[in-house]
Amino acid sequence: MSTITRLFFAQLLLLTVVLPGWGQSYAFGLKGGPSLGFQRWGEGNRQVLWAHHLAGFIESHPEEGGGSMYAQLGYHVRGSAIRFQAISWGSNNFLGQRTDEFRFNNASLQVGFKSRALQPRSVLYYFFGLRGEYTLSTNLSDYNDFVANGLYYPVDEYVRKFNYGISIGGGWEFPFGELVAGIIELSFHPDFSRQYDSPPIPNVIDPFFPGTTRTIPDRRITNYSAELSLGIRFLRKIEYID
Repeated sequence: MSTITRLFFAQLLLLTVVLPGWGQSYAFGLKGGPSLGFQRWGEGNRQVLWAHHLAGFIESHPEEGGGSMYAQLGYHVRGSAIRFQAISWGSNNFLGQRTDEFRFNNASLQVGFKSRALQPRSVLYYFFGLRGEYTLSTNLSDYNDFVANGLYYPVDEYVRKFNYGISIGGGWEFPFGELVAGIIELSFHPDFSRQYDSPPIPNVIDPFFPGTTRTIPDRRITNYSAELSLGIRFLRKIEYID
């Protein structure tokens, strides 16, 4: 079963277990789209990673706009990239123009507050949420040969599985009908914890100066991402009749 399928069934579980107890109108839906992944690697920032995300959400629905609470479960690719023009060391090692991407495939649970402002033909909103993430997998093993040849790239041994941070953003809901609306949303997701944390590593062979060694300083990697989401929102209205 794929990660996306698991998230879909988790969203259905959230809908069927949590919502019946609310006793009020609510909305739910799906959204996804492109992501820009950035990372701070202790000694400096890396270049942008072009990635993607997919999320299911659920939220209370105030009849006259105003504030609501929401929960969101999603799959988000975090990370960064290093882009080379050309680099060589020693007599048999050469890297041409290439991009090395470091991908951390994370499941994310987010809860927070959304403020909605009713417009004549649409709804503008902004939100603030607290977020926890779990790393399902990475692609770091793709670079094991580089590590063996002296390039100090991250390795799975020092990946921190659990991370947390905040999410902020805003968007626009445009109706397709009374109970269905489209969504365009821009959001930002800085982490407060470290996705990767390794201690100093001594006696590492220096690939640029054969025959010498150096100590690699501790490496602390923190994620922060920007996401553009397109989605669809369904409203379930509950009306009380006297």
